[in-house]
Amino acid sequence: MDRSKASVRATYDRIAASYAAARERPWDEVLDFITDLPAGSLVLDVGCGHGRHARPLALTGQSVVGIDVSRKLLTIGKKATSSSQDFRSIEWVGADATALPFPDATFDAALCIAVLHHLASRVDRLLAVTEMRRVLRPGAKAFLSVWSLDDPYLERVLGGRPKKPDVEIPWRLPDGTTVPRPYHLFKDDELERLIIESGLEGESFFRGAGNRFVLARANG
Repeated sequence: MDRSKASVRATYDRIAASYAAARERPWDEVLDFITDLPAGSLVLDVGCGHGRHARPLALTGQSVVGIDVSRKLLTIGKKATSSSQDFRSIEWVGADATALPFPDATFDAALCIAVLHHLASRVDRLLAVTEMRRVLRPGAKAFLSVWSLDDPYLERVLGGRPKKPDVEIPWRLPDGTTVPRPYHLFKDDELERLIIESGLEGESFFRGAGNRFVLARANG
């Protein structure tokens, strides 16, 4: 399967409507992170999709810049929030996580939830984290998640334990058609190494619901 960034963008544009409908609820781990942010922070949401985490950020008084490669997901998010003053602080930007269109030291905090595992190469995964560190102000917090190779749920989806970290997970459209989505599943210490090499300082690493999480901070 084509694992290029262009192919991933095309895949998420294709499944955008059904994906947005099925992925409305924000993650509890992200809500915990949001709760600890000072009101009035400028927060970058990398891979924001249709805004399921941008919305709770806005509702807690944050200014949000959400970036994503899928223009269709961005359009869905923008349309869903355009009629409410509660979400006027969200800016929707079409951009690539590996080349963020912002100056150094712009943001007070950043999210990167379920994004890195869609990048096919380690070079791009490291570049995405490095770019996040670049645009964070000294001392700013970042919260990231990736899918873990040892998630038991994968056995059911794939019909057995994955034998390699690069897999395809099907997404079923309402008409019954399945669309393969490429993933790079993370092994032990893989996320830790990316954080170290990016220049971020990892404050805590933990597991939850088949994912690996890290709370990190940009060094001053």
